[in-house]
Amino acid sequence: MRHKLENEYLAESLRGRLNYFVTCYHATHDGDEGRAAIRLDGKEILKSNYYDRMDAQWKHYYAGNGAEGGPDAWKESAYAALHDGEFYQKDFYRAFGEFDNQSIADSMRSENALVRMFALLDRRTGRRTLEKLRVEMQQAPQWLQMIYFIRLEAENMPLPHERKPMKKAILFDLDGTLWDSSEQVTHAWNKTIREKTDRSEQFTVDDMHNFMGRTIEAIAALMFPDLPEKARIAILELCSEDEIVYLNNSEPGDFPVLYPDEHDIICGLAKEYTLGIVSNCQEGYIETYLKQIPFADAYADIECAGKTGLSKGENIRLVMERQGITDCIYVGDTQGDADAAKQAGVKFIHAAYGFGRVDSCDAVLDDIRKLPQTVKQLFEEK
Repeated sequence: MRHKLENEYLAESLRGRLNYFVTCYHATHDGDEGRAAIRLDGKEILKSNYYDRMDAQWKHYYAGNGAEGGPDAWKESAYAALHDGEFYQKDFYRAFGEFDNQSIADSMRSENALVRMFALLDRRTGRRTLEKLRVEMQQAPQWLQMIYFIRLEAENMPLPHERKPMKKAILFDLDGTLWDSSEQVTHAWNKTIREKTDRSEQFTVDDMHNFMGRTIEAIAALMFPDLPEKARIAILELCSEDEIVYLNNSEPGDFPVLYPDEHDIICGLAKEYTLGIVSNCQEGYIETYLKQIPFADAYADIECAGKTGLSKGENIRLVMERQGITDCIYVGDTQGDADAAKQAGVKFIHAAYGFGRVDSCDAVLDDIRKLPQTVKQLFEEK
């Protein structure tokens, strides 16, 4: 039995370190009372004996009303004693007999805690299975959790208390949430349409407010509904290219408008939370915003549809995974932003000072200066 447990079955990461020990006291009344133990690096980490084991079983038996508990009462009280970590050498023998004659999956589900222990230490129980057991093991006996932790440590897997703490983040939409570039973008697009296409359309700032936050395909359909999709997207891509050039070369007085006290607000939030920007814009647009503000370092990450080809909700999840974010709030001003937050499974703050209305949200922000307190309240609710 020992050879099988310590060589054939034991995980390679514990071979030579973990040993099983049993002994029998022949001079006792029945001649077979004894003790059993598990040793790690020569030290007994788990041990019990016949007397403690039987004392625990009798206590459970009487607590369950003894024989009145039915024909299985004695057997159930034995399992309860093993759950308490009380066992002796014959318990080891019985547990091994069960373990050695069934699948590792059946052993992991056994009522006998010693059988489950053998399964946790078995080489056939891989890292993937060990990872899946994290929640289930929270309900296991303390001594069995200790065995599980020993196996995790031997496999260089993080122990529960070593897992990363909650990482809270605020992700922002850009247009209508962090700045208002509608006037500049309207000017750039109208110029491109006049000078580089045969179209006569000229758009207003109010039109631009309606466009912002949408995907390039949706905006193109609103601007040139009579054109085939390929043709209208081609015009919009040309407008977008010229827009980046215009914004990067804008005169000092022509810089898109930031919101009141935005510098101090963002820098203050960055001390407590991970910040990022997720937009449906073209690649290079968020970078243009960052180039023109003195607090770009406050943002840990950015992502856009123009780079990934993904929806805003998918990009929110992408940034969360990339940054290890576990608790997130998205701030935006349009229904598209609200939909994206819902798709990503995060709470949504409606920046009502922006360009759009929404059907529902977790909080409404009529002034960006109220953002720190609003965020704090939402995270506390979680």
